[in-house]
Amino acid sequence: MSSSSSSSSTTTSSSTTPILISGGGPVGLFQALLLTKLGIPVRIIERASSISPLSKALGLHARSMEIFRLSGILDRFLERGRPLTNFTMHAGGRRVGTLPVMGTSMENTEFNYGLLLEQEKTSRLLSELLEDLGVCVEYGWELMDTKVVDGDDVEETYVETVIRRSLSGDNTTPEDNMLLGGVDMYAEQKDKEYEIQTVRSKYLIACDGGRSTVRHKLNIGFSGRTLEHKTLMWDGVCETDIVPNGITAVTGTNNKTMIILPLTNGLTRISVEAGPLSPNEDISQTLEELTVERFQALAQEAAHPSTFKVLSTTWLTCFKINERRADQFVYKNRIFLAGDAAHIHSPAGGQGLNTGLQDAHNLAWKLAFVLNGLVKEDDEKGRKEAEFLETYREREAMADRAIDVSSKLLQKNRDNRLIARVVRRVLFTVGPWIAKCFKSFSFAPDVSMLNVRYHANMLNRPHSSQPIPSADYQVGVRAQDGTIFPIFPILPTTTSTATLSTIDEKPINSTNIRLHDLFIGLARFHILIFTSDTNLLTSSSSSTAAALTHIATHFVTQWRTKYTYTSDLQDGYADKDLFKFHFLTTSTKEVTQELSKNPIGEGKVFLDEGAKIHKKYGFEGRGVGAEGGIVVLRPDSHIGYRVNGLQDQAWRDVDQYLASFLASQLE
Repeated sequence: MSSSSSSSSTTTSSSTTPILISGGGPVGLFQALLLTKLGIPVRIIERASSISPLSKALGLHARSMEIFRLSGILDRFLERGRPLTNFTMHAGGRRVGTLPVMGTSMENTEFNYGLLLEQEKTSRLLSELLEDLGVCVEYGWELMDTKVVDGDDVEETYVETVIRRSLSGDNTTPEDNMLLGGVDMYAEQKDKEYEIQTVRSKYLIACDGGRSTVRHKLNIGFSGRTLEHKTLMWDGVCETDIVPNGITAVTGTNNKTMIILPLTNGLTRISVEAGPLSPNEDISQTLEELTVERFQALAQEAAHPSTFKVLSTTWLTCFKINERRADQFVYKNRIFLAGDAAHIHSPAGGQGLNTGLQDAHNLAWKLAFVLNGLVKEDDEKGRKEAEFLETYREREAMADRAIDVSSKLLQKNRDNRLIARVVRRVLFTVGPWIAKCFKSFSFAPDVSMLNVRYHANMLNRPHSSQPIPSADYQVGVRAQDGTIFPIFPILPTTTSTATLSTIDEKPINSTNIRLHDLFIGLARFHILIFTSDTNLLTSSSSSTAAALTHIATHFVTQWRTKYTYTSDLQDGYADKDLFKFHFLTTSTKEVTQELSKNPIGEGKVFLDEGAKIHKKYGFEGRGVGAEGGIVVLRPDSHIGYRVNGLQDQAWRDVDQYLASFLASQLE
């Protein structure tokens, strides 16, 4: 809570910016980087004086790595991180088993692992990338107040934010890096002089942590609970006869549990249960009284009968776990909450940082669309821009999901009776039971964050008349991955009708790639056309391969004329087209040859051998979907719209979907 202050300001000023970002942690940095790459000017401020050397979060999950690849920045993170796949359990001094808690099938993603990379390193990499684009974090600036000023007939609505910077020292206090998961506001510091600015912006993005000033000033509720247990977290060098294998959970004879994880810098991270909070316990007082000796005693109890000894300490803290989510992520369509400002929970499963990064990605391209005039401003029902930005609220369900996953994982660690049963069975039972038992503990699909789905809104629109497909194919789901073979590029400038004389069951270019390799770009819709070759070869059908090339070219040309990205883009393409087209055909020579005769936008034809990708998208076999179809992927590779069939009406349906929210440049 705020205290009275005798501080006085020496200077005041004002400034304007399209987007102000409060918070220079990984989420704020990623937000600023994405918007800058999308050509949107930003200003990013951070209360602290520099990037914190402490790392509350420790890595990236599969879905975050996919998003980093979309953003064109993944390679630098892979170079500095370390793959992490295993979860190992020790109990009663013995290794019980190992399971792939961080991994998932290569059929679903190429990232069948987690990437161990400390938050401090993630922040520095993002900061370097941002600085390469000419944007630097303004450290030492603290947000004090903010409000939305409603517009009128003369002036549009804007956000007015008051920020300050200390003229001596900085704005942080010694306990700032200790109180993890706090939800109270920062206290004002007395007897300091500040420079004060009033910032006017079109939008404000609050990435200012669990103690978000923005959330407090707007009186946005932070519903949830505070758990009764406290946890010690330690980084340093230790000596132990426990050999960690990935994430290692150790339960001693007293049924207390600690988690061990070797870091990339040679240190080890350990968290250990410290018991329930006492009635009226002040966690700040607990921190002041915390010693390395107290930590070692608890860790040794958890490790017993194994040995554990602290050799040196880099960081030691104690925290209580909050499971909370802001009641709303969008305030008057001008202020948005992301990361810990919007949701906090247990560190179990590493959901926090990853959910925050995905918040930033979801919001960035939507803001860029609005600021570049790509979204319809008005229709007979009201402002389309408002409805478009309101779709960011789909992240609220993802925060609920993250809280649920981390809560379940935390409970698994604390289920002492279950641990005891496992130990007894290990001692007196055969190995196959162990594998079966631990397989039931695998949270790989949930932890990797690949099975997320957004529900219906203006961007995730089920077809109005066609049957709703099964859950795996519905709008809102993340696009499935798989292996494809490049066959023949179709470019607008192509005049040759070169034949593919060697195509039988294999493509000319036999080097396979992954479907997700096609999904680069920050603000591009990727349109997948599933040809369902058997149908295309029916001469009596209006959906022959020749007809498909004709109608596809017609609509591609029309869309690229109507919808144009106006600002500078730095996302892997030289053009500013909103749409990229990819044709997926099965192993039919005749269809491939026909598709290759005429230019189809800048689309390329890919071989889907065995129709495996067709199956993953519901366009294979008999019945609904067997005639092929079109899938529109949003810029974040979630399915926005799908239609069965390739005839003229199917393309018109896609045209109506795009026209429902995009602003035509011809009007």
